[in-house]
Amino acid sequence: NLQPDDYVLDVGSGIGRTAVALTEYLSEKGRYEGFDVVEKGVKWCNEKIKKDFPNFNFIYVPLHNDLYNSNKLKAENFKFPYDNNTFDKVFLFSVFTHMTVEEIANYLSEIKRVLKPGGLCLATFFIYDDKTFEGETAFKFPVDKGNYKLMSKEVKAANIALSTELLDELIESAGLKKIKFIEGYWKYKVPKSVNNDFQDIVVMQA
Repeated sequence: NLQPDDYVLDVGSGIGRTAVALTEYLSEKGRYEGFDVVEKGVKWCNEKIKKDFPNFNFIYVPLHNDLYNSNKLKAENFKFPYDNNTFDKVFLFSVFTHMTVEEIANYLSEIKRVLKPGGLCLATFFIYDDKTFEGETAFKFPVDKGNYKLMSKEVKAANIALSTELLDELIESAGLKKIKFIEGYWKYKVPKSVNNDFQDIVVMQA
C-alpha cells in the first residue's frame, strides 16, 4: 500500500538499502526519514543520497547496543525525534531481532505515536510457537527465557526470538493491530519458499 506521496520512517536505516530503492518511488511531495545507531552509515547516506534528494533525511542516534557500540543512552527510554501522527508507513528490517524485550516494547509504542491513524508498520522478527523447535532448525536459540529465547547468554542483543504470545502482547500494549504475518524461512534448513524472506514479517496498523 505504499504511495508516492507517503511520509516514510525507516528505523535502522543502515547504509541506505531501503532509502536508495525509495528514491525512485517517492515523489517530491513524499518524505523519507531514517535513523540509525551506526554513525558511519548515517553520514554516508546524508552525503550520497540527501544531496540529490532533499526530501530524504538521515539522523544518527547514539543509542547503546551490545553489538555496535557502548553508548549510554538506552533504546528502552528513547523517544523518536518526530511529532505525533507524522508518518504513513514505518519500516524496520532486522532491528527487532537485535533488541531486548523492553526496547521492543518502547519502539512499538513510539511507532504507534508517530504513525498517522490507520498508518502501517512493516517489521521483521524471529517468531516461534510450541512446534518451531521440535525438529532441526537452521537457526538455534539455546538460551530459554520463558516467552523469548536468545542466541547468546553474553550478548543480549545478538539475536532474539519472541514467542507468538509475547509478540501479540507487545503489539496490543502499544495500541497497534497485527493485520498480516508472513513466515520467514529461518526455521527451515531448506528454504520453505523462495518468495519468503529469511526473517518473519509482521504488518501492524495504528
